[in-house]
Amino acid sequence: MKLKIFTAIGMAFILLIQPSCNTKPDKVVNPLYNSKSQPSDEQSAKFVVDWWKALSGFVKNERLTPPDVSRMFAYIGTTIYEAQICGSKDYTTLEGQLNDLKDLPRPSADSVYDWTTVTITSIFYVQDDMLARYLTAGMKSMNILRDTQLAKRAKVIPADVMARSQKYGRELADAIVDWSSGDQYEQTRYKYYKAPTREGHPEYWQPVDFNQTPLEPFWGTHRTFAIKDGAQFDINVKFPYSDDSTSEMWKQAKEVYTTDKNLTEDQRNIALYWADDAGETFTPPGHWISMVNGFVQSEDMKLDRAAEIWALTSIGMADACITVWHTKYRVDFLRPKTYINEHFEKGWEPYVETPPFAGYTSGHSGFSGSASTILTELIGDKPFTDSSHVIIGLLPRKFNSFIEAAKEASVSRLYGGIHFRCDIEDGLVEGNNVGSYILKEIKTHPKRQGTETATDDGKAKKKKVEGDDDSQ
Repeated sequence: MKLKIFTAIGMAFILLIQPSCNTKPDKVVNPLYNSKSQPSDEQSAKFVVDWWKALSGFVKNERLTPPDVSRMFAYIGTTIYEAQICGSKDYTTLEGQLNDLKDLPRPSADSVYDWTTVTITSIFYVQDDMLARYLTAGMKSMNILRDTQLAKRAKVIPADVMARSQKYGRELADAIVDWSSGDQYEQTRYKYYKAPTREGHPEYWQPVDFNQTPLEPFWGTHRTFAIKDGAQFDINVKFPYSDDSTSEMWKQAKEVYTTDKNLTEDQRNIALYWADDAGETFTPPGHWISMVNGFVQSEDMKLDRAAEIWALTSIGMADACITVWHTKYRVDFLRPKTYINEHFEKGWEPYVETPPFAGYTSGHSGFSGSASTILTELIGDKPFTDSSHVIIGLLPRKFNSFIEAAKEASVSRLYGGIHFRCDIEDGLVEGNNVGSYILKEIKTHPKRQGTETATDDGKAKKKKVEGDDDSQ
């Protein structure tokens, strides 16, 4: 009897330990993965939210424009992603995928690093360069944030690992800054632009308020991040300019005018909620990043996943901005205020202030279309509450999806009286196209995107996909 009991116990023990004896190491798709360090999927991403909040505060205080913000946030988003990439089994680098991003420094595979410390350090030095041309009112707060976060990390991370991680973070930041210098931003600061005359071209845009100068007329020529160039998803107005009361042009202007004359309370709230004016808010790119931050906090995301979302969303908005600005200054289409003053009511003013650049296509639509397309893929089609503007006295708004939020952000510009319907709808198309292209072409999570087969040694094998030719 005792023999049977001991035999049964022995068999149970063998069954218990057998799975662990046969268990293979976790699959690794990232050839840069550093197995000696704590993985980035074990480190919280919440500390990065503090950086986004600090940057957003600076954007508001220094009145940065939406194009400027989209550019800065895309470089910051890329920095966050690359700072932790060597700690991720499941994600792969953006190097070689984003335009001209190459020769990034890499940490030693034989040494231990702390990816949180690397990320803190990298963000600090990249934002320091990005904001260098502006007033330095925010620099002290950035220094305090860095020092506070590093001091907290130093309590749990050995001194040699901290020093090594900070050194690598600075090296990576320097490489990102060097990469940014080739995007034509600085060169276009000093180019002269003369707006085309409306003489003989009543469809052309002109400043609608006193002392307005065209904002960023050369932004559409900047180097893009992921798409080929600003013209890749260019689009055209689908009807001609006309002052005929039966024309599509007249109908679109009439819609803006009639809507303004009969604005409901909800439409007013929507127009104000999505206005995202420079100097009063963190602008449209900041608004979408704020929504991402809400999900990072509520879902307690780890650093690797949150880094992908921040990177692709910010890159998508930056490329959408370049796309929209290319279209704006190529088409040079007038704003509703001009048409309505000339044909409906002289002295008419829109509910929100008209920005100093052409109307077609809508920047809000481009930003929102790209961001919502990417976030729907990376986070999911789920309801959420956006509390981004509680700080300026606007109540939270509930949405059933990112797509619904994007549509509301876009139509808010019609409620505000500053965009025709064609500006809004075609801007969404441009933004959606940018977002879809990035999701298809930029490979960050090969297992999710179905282009790689994970291996035990981290050397990913490419699956054969439709259109591949083995003979080439």
